[in-house]
Amino acid sequence: MTKTKGKIPPVVTLNYSKTDLIIKEGDYGVSIYEVISGKVGIFVESGGAEIRVAILGPGMIVGEMAFISGNTSTRSASARALENCCLEVWHPAMLLDAYKQMPDILRLIAGQALKLIVRMNKMVVGLSLKQEQLQDSQTQKLSDQRDDNRKFYRKMVSLECVFRPVNSPEDLELPGRIRDISKRGLGMTVKTSRLFNYILIPGDELFISTYFVPDQTVNMTAKIIWLKKGETDGAISLGMVLTHMDPDDRKRLGFFLMP
Repeated sequence: MTKTKGKIPPVVTLNYSKTDLIIKEGDYGVSIYEVISGKVGIFVESGGAEIRVAILGPGMIVGEMAFISGNTSTRSASARALENCCLEVWHPAMLLDAYKQMPDILRLIAGQALKLIVRMNKMVVGLSLKQEQLQDSQTQKLSDQRDDNRKFYRKMVSLECVFRPVNSPEDLELPGRIRDISKRGLGMTVKTSRLFNYILIPGDELFISTYFVPDQTVNMTAKIIWLKKGETDGAISLGMVLTHMDPDDRKRLGFFLMP
């Protein structure tokens, strides 16, 4: 327990403004504080952030852990004024005699309570850090989703096009109509009566040519992912993913997709 030679320092009253630091974690100190008015936040630092573990109001004590533990270790937490407040400051020697006169069992209970508080504070800090990491992860996930939405924004269109299977003669031109397009893929409808003898199935790769603006041909290669037959109009719908597009044509697509 802390010993003091000579005259015991008197009780003093100190006033703190909002945000003032009262106790700094890691510093040495023996003084004990009673909150007379206002509120004081108790927090620890972890990963560059302040993790609040308690809020103390009038009648509550700050800095008692070093006294109860009976040593001169550094402060285990910081204390900051959350609003303008007034505190009384005591030297531990003022309480030493009364503390020594306590029954051993009460001092044992006080010591165990102190250890429990320290352990709970560590748990609070750990849980707070996990919560922050979870929130950061969720925020990043939402940000990635927004990026994906921007990257793969699908524009509804009605663009005439011609296409041919990759392994077919280069002069073959089958008519179709692009219904939607993004930087990742497109949807297209085709009249079955105009396919001649060609049968399209998922996995087929097609050369496609269209116009985003007059006199500006855009070429691309796309693979059929799914195929759906129409019920009455003799048409089929194709869902495709882009597999190749020249850089200049990809730029044109980017400009075309801008709102």
